[in-house]
Amino acid sequence: MSEEIKVQKTAAMQEIEDKMTMLVQTGRIDNLIDLLAVVSDQIEMTTTPIVEKMVHSIDNMASAGFVTENAVRYAKRESVKNEVPSLFGMLKLLRDEDTRKGLAFMLNLTKGIGKQM
Repeated sequence: MSEEIKVQKTAAMQEIEDKMTMLVQTGRIDNLIDLLAVVSDQIEMTTTPIVEKMVHSIDNMASAGFVTENAVRYAKRESVKNEVPSLFGMLKLLRDEDTRKGLAFMLNLTKGIGKQM
């Protein structure tokens, strides 16, 4: 013997039912299920090493931005302070160890970009 239970629908319950019906009829419910599956997969894959790697990558990007910003400020100050160097003046700049380090870095960077192409 089965007992029948009657549930009184409230306006809020009817509104939810209408919205769910619309999602099912338009096929959007499948998209929502797929999205939840992706989020669930990401949560499962988020391990301590992955989080540490992401934090390290963000830290590297912030450091690169900081170094670049400082280098640009320095270059602007030096450009304002000094007149445009002649060709011989450019060669004199190569005596400076920091200039050679920066130039070597830029050449290595260019080489790395070339290898990627």
